[in-house]
Amino acid sequence: MIYVVGSGPAGISAAVALLERGKRVTMLDAGTDLEPARQAVVARMQGQPWHDWADEDVAALKEGMTPSSKGVPVKYAYGSDFPYRDGTDSFPLIKHGVDTSPSLARGGLSNVWGASLLPYRAEDMEGWPLAIEDLVEHYRSVFSFMNLSGTWDCLADLFPLYAERPQPLQASEQARALLNEFAQHREALRSAGVRFGQSRLAVRAMPEGDQPGCAYCGLCMYGCPYGLIYSSTSTLPRLQANERFAYIGGVVVETVREVPGGVTIEGRSRVTGEALRWKGDRVCLACGTIMTTRVLLASLEAYDRPVRLADSQYFMFPLLRFRKSGCARQERLHTLSQVFLEILDDTVSRPTVHLQLYTYNEMFLGAMKAMVGPLFPVLKWPVHQMVERMILAQGFLHSDLSPFIEVVLNHPQEGRPGVLQLHGRVREVDTRAIIRRVVEKVRQQSLHLKAMPVGRMLQIAQPGRSFHSGGSFPMRRRPAEFESDLLGRPRGLERVHAVDSTVFPSIPATTITLTVMANAHRIGQEVGAG
Repeated sequence: MIYVVGSGPAGISAAVALLERGKRVTMLDAGTDLEPARQAVVARMQGQPWHDWADEDVAALKEGMTPSSKGVPVKYAYGSDFPYRDGTDSFPLIKHGVDTSPSLARGGLSNVWGASLLPYRAEDMEGWPLAIEDLVEHYRSVFSFMNLSGTWDCLADLFPLYAERPQPLQASEQARALLNEFAQHREALRSAGVRFGQSRLAVRAMPEGDQPGCAYCGLCMYGCPYGLIYSSTSTLPRLQANERFAYIGGVVVETVREVPGGVTIEGRSRVTGEALRWKGDRVCLACGTIMTTRVLLASLEAYDRPVRLADSQYFMFPLLRFRKSGCARQERLHTLSQVFLEILDDTVSRPTVHLQLYTYNEMFLGAMKAMVGPLFPVLKWPVHQMVERMILAQGFLHSDLSPFIEVVLNHPQEGRPGVLQLHGRVREVDTRAIIRRVVEKVRQQSLHLKAMPVGRMLQIAQPGRSFHSGGSFPMRRRPAEFESDLLGRPRGLERVHAVDSTVFPSIPATTITLTVMANAHRIGQEVGAG
């Protein structure tokens, strides 16, 4: 029996690979879920065409997501904070200059992710003991159970799609205008080190059997009522249909120990606190990088000893298009990222800089209303004109150019679990200067992009805000202390495998989840072959 701890994208991918190898798998999961009353709202909307949805049901999905002038503090799912709930109650956590949270939810943070998908580039994997070729078949395997909305375009030579039949979503009118402008200046942008393409998203764009396709209802940021945005929970029923798979929810794992011929896993009931124990041949930890790091430090009794968590710096700024494209406030559209921009310019950043462009959604107007406050009735017309031209760019840097998070697990006291402390730390590199160069790069290309960045509205987040973190036990060919081998085994352990981003040697700027899933599938397949 092989145990997999966690039902997020990494855990699901490892379990898929293990089952493909004929192994028996039991998944242990805290399994916090959406409240029954909200599940009833989603189920009711799911059974109706979008034009029949009740206003009160739509309003319920939007609860907790009122934007301020700085955006939305945290993304909810269907009006609920369940993806983040119980994390710090079950395991004490103190954050200093860090903005991130673990998840004990069924499906982990895939309940609230932006669904953006790109593989890594070989050029951004310096220091990895793996080559990109080692992940290619696993990228393809992931797309056997996760939909890809994408198209063959100017990004394909840098970032292959790896999916057999990608189905593009319909781009918004603003996005189509952007892409058309970019296409007219393709060679000039390429010469300047700027590549572009339609976004790639883990979304079922077209109907499949009796399952609907995208209705372009504009509710993506709140949670898709039809469940079209991939969550790893959507793969769980497929696994449960396999007689060699079992799912045990409502448990939190605290430590794993190797014993002769196997492992012992110790934890407790999330509901009653009852102590629990399981024995198996091996265990794959896929709890999310914060919780996996905690379990490993506790299991190794490495108390009060710091480890580094690499992080991809997150920032955002608006762009104003030179002209309007239709009436964005009335268009039926999806509100996930519409366009990807990749900056490949050593004078800005040697590793790739990744930008995700979001066209209009109603939160733009909400943020502008919050910004102008009681003057909105007077400024309504210019505010509307501005949001009709506004594009939001969300940017990410490679972890080598970003602050990192120092993680320390304090020694347990009087039978209580130790406190996990997260401290934001800066590197010698000037991250803010790099971000300013990114904004300046976009400004220099404004005539080609037909949009101008608003540098004064640049926001630079604290470490962890991107949720693109990992590397506290990085993979090495010859692992030292607090490092792991190519199967995610920390030095000194043979049957304990970390399969999430905890083992990434660095965090490239391009989206993290697809490579997390591919690497977890790779480890699961190799472990299952043993």
